[in-house]
Amino acid sequence: MTDMTGSQPAPRALSLYPRRYRAEHGDEITQLYRDATEGANAHARLREDWDIAAHALRVRTALTSHQPLGRFTLTAAPYALAAAASVTASRLSATAFDVIRNADTASLPGIGDLMACLATLAAGALACTGRWPRARALSALAVVLLVAQVHASAWLLPLLAVVVLMPSAAEPSRTDRRLALVLAALTWLPTFPIALPVISTLGAGMIGQLGPVMAVLAWRTAAKGCTPHHVLAVLFAGLPWITTPTASPIGLAIVATALTLAWCVGRTAGTRRLAGTGRSRPHV
Repeated sequence: MTDMTGSQPAPRALSLYPRRYRAEHGDEITQLYRDATEGANAHARLREDWDIAAHALRVRTALTSHQPLGRFTLTAAPYALAAAASVTASRLSATAFDVIRNADTASLPGIGDLMACLATLAAGALACTGRWPRARALSALAVVLLVAQVHASAWLLPLLAVVVLMPSAAEPSRTDRRLALVLAALTWLPTFPIALPVISTLGAGMIGQLGPVMAVLAWRTAAKGCTPHHVLAVLFAGLPWITTPTASPIGLAIVATALTLAWCVGRTAGTRRLAGTGRSRPHV
């Protein structure tokens, strides 16, 4: 299976791969390991072992870019990080507004909570510039800080976990990165303290929450290369706003109808666009 007679031994982490994967790719992994560690010091060899072990764990958990779960995390990562940044920014802006209005510092977050918020926002900023390895690292730091909090946000942990678990050797598409920015902006602005009275006066509370998710869902469905992963990614990232109005059966029916309508609008727009180019649309 794997040649053990080379100048460098096979990586110890090779045994962590599933048997079938090891039989198919063991020789290739071993050769790459030997090329990378030839003449290297112990630290470099240890780093290569860790990289192989991490990849083996991803293969076992179906989180590589070639497996369905891995492709979903890769697609969902920009939307999830945008949603996490929006939730964090909304909370910080509301807290700052209360402190300024009431001169009460009791609502200020603690050091650990503030560090988690800053790490989340910094991860979002780095993702905007395409620095996904650093964005993943800061997201992992935010997850650790949130786990240590007693009253951590229920939404931030799963959203940031998707970013941490995304395949490290790939990056989200440009379309998803741009729409993620749109989602972050549209979901944060309605919660900004200045906008809240206007939304309440217009009686558009539910629309203010669902509208951004509907817009991004329709836009992504109409865009080129849309797959079920993209639809699920937008819906997953929109859960903090989708679930809020669903406390009653009527609210649940309104949410389901609104999201279905948004998907149909995007589907129709995408079909018409492809019809103009003479190509067929993939099944979504």
